[in-house]
Amino acid sequence: MKIAIFAAGTGGHIYPALSIAEKFGKEDVIFIASNRETERKIYKNSGFKVRHLNISGFRGKNLLEKLLWPFSVTSCVLISIFVLLKYKPQNVLLMGNYISIIGLISSIFLFKDIYIHEQNSILGSANKLSLIFAKKVFTTFPLNEKKENNFGQPIRSAFNTLNYTTHPKKEHILVLGGSQGALFFNNQLSEILDNLNLNEKILFQTGEHNQKTSSGKIEYIKFIENMPEVMAKSKFIICRAGASTVAEVQSIGLPAVFVPLPNSIDDHQMKNAKLACNDGGGIVLNERNFNVEEFSQKISEFNLQNFQELSKKMAKSIHLKSAEKIVHEIKQY
Repeated sequence: MKIAIFAAGTGGHIYPALSIAEKFGKEDVIFIASNRETERKIYKNSGFKVRHLNISGFRGKNLLEKLLWPFSVTSCVLISIFVLLKYKPQNVLLMGNYISIIGLISSIFLFKDIYIHEQNSILGSANKLSLIFAKKVFTTFPLNEKKENNFGQPIRSAFNTLNYTTHPKKEHILVLGGSQGALFFNNQLSEILDNLNLNEKILFQTGEHNQKTSSGKIEYIKFIENMPEVMAKSKFIICRAGASTVAEVQSIGLPAVFVPLPNSIDDHQMKNAKLACNDGGGIVLNERNFNVEEFSQKISEFNLQNFQELSKKMAKSIHLKSAEKIVHEIKQY
């Protein structure tokens, strides 16, 4: 069974799509993505067939770009129709955001079976539009939609063999601003951590635009390749609350201090973080109310907790077999 997967934007959209694609196999999948440099690098390393389109999201554009956007969409839809006709997939999986609009229109035109994946705790705009045409919507968090299968977030297979107890002796506290880094983390948060009395070394991912030099206390690194292993060796993590990060944290059972991205669409990161901390395995700090003393106090207090107990409260196994469940559901239709 062949499938076309429309996945673009950040690694948070693409890596779950790749996890699903691996269960189908390279010969049965064609990806359709946008043309960003980050995407090209990820897809090139994956080994899957991919067609890149010159398209980006509608939000954040100036007036002229917004006026021209429908023409870009039309051009990309025509290219996508050609790709679908060439590869003849029976099904189409839409992973959300602007590229899903292209996939939706193309799939409707060619009468393809449509499936969608919503990774966040609130249905995104593109997925809301796609829902009426979809056979199923696969979700990370329960959304109570009629066509919903709550299978969790597809994650890298390496997480299946690791958990918080894999490495009893913890090597560091992990700070993760995302694959592209986070300005707030790199500036304000790094200064706070440098002044706290923490016994463990701090491993701090900054992203590509790192200008910081490692000290005896904090090791700055642009990008972490072996994330599952690094997470398993962490005492706790300070991070954003994108769906993939939350799913990986829950799969390890890694106690977390979530600092949600304040300008995330529909404030979905705040909702993700609060849901993840419902059972008490972590805390949520609001960047909008940033205060050096308060953040310092909260992190210091968190560092004194019983982390074995926090791990049990954070741990969720739903994500570990997510990709297999999604593929099985699509294949049985």
